[in-house]
Amino acid sequence: MASRTLDDAQFFVREFVEQRNWQTSPSDILIHLVEELGEVARNVLILKNYGGQHVEGKKMNMDEELADVLYLLLKLANECNVNLSAAFESKMAKNAQRFPARSQGAMRP
Repeated sequence: MASRTLDDAQFFVREFVEQRNWQTSPSDILIHLVEELGEVARNVLILKNYGGQHVEGKKMNMDEELADVLYLLLKLANECNVNLSAAFESKMAKNAQRFPARSQGAMRP
């Protein structure tokens, strides 16, 4: 599955879910997505040594946690009939108009 386009990935998730009959409501997907985002947040806090937590000896599986988030986002997009690739392109075009590029060294909003 190496490099896929966003459209390919969304189609792959649709087929994956249908083959296993794993269709769920958007609200259930959202709850699971928030749970997975919490795991990403925990990893980020560990990386930042938040609360004196040390990374040594801790299993950092950020790649798997981010993959879980992406899977659930694609699954949610499918359940809501959103073409995520088209939506992303449209939103980024709006963002480019709203936040034009600045010269190097300028601070980001």
